Amino acid sequence: MNSDRKGTFQDLNALFVFGALSVLAIHILGFFVENQQDYPWNGEIETVLLILLRFGRSLFIFATGMLLFYWYQQREMNWAVFWKKRFRVIIVPYVIWTAIFTCFKLQTVDPSVLAVPFLDSLFTGSAFYHLYYIPLYLQLCLLFCLIKPWFERFLRFRTLVVLFVGQIGLYGIYNYLFIHPLWEIDWAASPLLTFFQHTYVAGQNYVHMYIFTFALGAYAGLNLEKWRAWTWRLQVPACIVTLITALCIANDFVSGSKSYYESLNIFNPLYLLYTTSFLISFYSLSRYLGKLPKFGQWLSDMARQNMAIYLVHPLILFLLESYVIFRLDWSTPWIMLAMFVVTPPLCIFLYEHTLVSHWMRGKGKATSKPLYKTEVYKA
Repeated sequence: MNSDRKGTFQDLNALFVFGALSVLAIHILGFFVENQQDYPWNGEIETVLLILLRFGRSLFIFATGMLLFYWYQQREMNWAVFWKKRFRVIIVPYVIWTAIFTCFKLQTVDPSVLAVPFLDSLFTGSAFYHLYYIPLYLQLCLLFCLIKPWFERFLRFRTLVVLFVGQIGLYGIYNYLFIHPLWEIDWAASPLLTFFQHTYVAGQNYVHMYIFTFALGAYAGLNLEKWRAWTWRLQVPACIVTLITALCIANDFVSGSKSYYESLNIFNPLYLLYTTSFLISFYSLSRYLGKLPKFGQWLSDMARQNMAIYLVHPLILFLLESYVIFRLDWSTPWIMLAMFVVTPPLCIFLYEHTLVSHWMRGKGKATSKPLYKTEVYKA
């Protein structure tokens, strides 16, 4: 076990940056797909790009699993400090921006009006466009607390195969129950059936839809050198699989065999294969880019701003779409590019000025406690 891992791991910086930019891209594309009459361009190209870029959350879930198990493997955790850190750097900014979005949405600061929508958005991540990844991330951290010792002892490649098949099986069950139902079921007939329906309708908010991707990240974090060698050997075959699956997904929409809304569903076996093959093919490139002297440092700096871009971009895009872009006599591609370029720096600026640490700067720093205990957990 390396005792000095922290601060030296750069493999995922390019993946984090690409994931954040892909999330930003699909929200920009989504607006223009829905507003073709006002902003005409090639709707099929926009839609295909939107469909194929919907794997940002899977990249983040993989990276979350990898980093958690890489940093803290074989360590007896100080869970109080673990959660205290997440409360400070994740939950507090999330609460602040959920409040901001709720005020913008309802156009009021009246607490009696804001209270119920704010609490609902807080627990569901539904504020503004969506912030559901934050509650999902906290679920992943809770899952990490529960399975850390078990994964460190028993997670093997064959376990991943079982989880991959199980994840595909779950997607298949949902497909034949809700998308192309084989049976007529009264989902309101019992609380159990209603709950099962809820696990599909709100599935993107719950960790059970991403178990394989999180476990893949855990396996990579626990077996880093093996994972690096494996992804290096498989990058070309994985690129081929990514290209083939991407063409199949795009063809399903273009040919009309799947509707636009059906094509947006990432919870199907083909999209899981597409995402997994992309992860494998992109990892070696991400690692290479992370090691470059100047570009690698830029990637590292940008990767630290993922939270800022994720939390704040809905507000920036809303303001641009509502008050700015209709005043520009530009073609649609140039407007999209301009929105893509100006949004990240605006997000970073606003986010930094809503941090508690920004307003407390200069008032003294609290001494941090170690996140893990000195005893090493024995496998």
